[in-house]
Amino acid sequence: MRIYATSLKQRVRQKDILIFGGIADSRSGAVVEMYHQTGYDVLLIDREHTALNSETVLEHIRMARALGLPCAVRVADTSYHELNRTLDQAPDAVFVPRIRSREEAEEIVRTVSYPPKGIRGLGASTSPAGKYMGWGSPAEMVEAVGKNLVVGIQIETAEALADLDGILSVPGIDIAVVGNDDLSLGMGILGQLDSPRYIEAVYRIIAACDRHGVLPGIACGDPARMRFWKEEGMRAFWAATDICLMWSAAQAQMEAIRAALTGE
Repeated sequence: MRIYATSLKQRVRQKDILIFGGIADSRSGAVVEMYHQTGYDVLLIDREHTALNSETVLEHIRMARALGLPCAVRVADTSYHELNRTLDQAPDAVFVPRIRSREEAEEIVRTVSYPPKGIRGLGASTSPAGKYMGWGSPAEMVEAVGKNLVVGIQIETAEALADLDGILSVPGIDIAVVGNDDLSLGMGILGQLDSPRYIEAVYRIIAACDRHGVLPGIACGDPARMRFWKEEGMRAFWAATDICLMWSAAQAQMEAIRAALTGE
């Protein structure tokens, strides 16, 4: 079976270091190949802050599956139709942003799980999760999805920070990623990621994840900052986004060109 052949769930349970490369703008599968060839561990397809539609998401998932690259989708919202349609395309993981309460986390787990644990609908022969993989039966597919789907949330609200144990103790939550922009904004210290208040908050998140067996992660692409947080217990890093990589490379090249042409 190609689905879940990448064993992302196992790597999460082993607390491996996972480097995520994100897609926010690219429609071409070339960006998936780029992340695969350059050694990123997981592809992260973003629907929360992008204009990517369902068909584009599906094509990126297909390319990742063909390459054996684990892939995750950050959904736009927590609605049933958003989660169900996304999961029917068979990503290895789903991330849900802006969690505020234990009740929200419980509802997410319920929505992404098949009965009797949850309410997810079954498209055993009509959705990619069912029709591409050659399952012996719908029951086999349901069992595999239940065992292997990675469920992630983002800790990026003041409400979540106030109820870390309640949220992270929900059975079925595998990864919790710190969203720096929204969390610092909610704390009233936007962008002050070196603030003692902010660093203390991230330490609290790591400690709560450790207490409840959840893999801690953070949105971070600066190598020095990544090394610091790795040593403090972080294991998952949202390290890159396609459009940011392109802009950074274009800017660096143009600066080098201008310097060469002017003799500086």
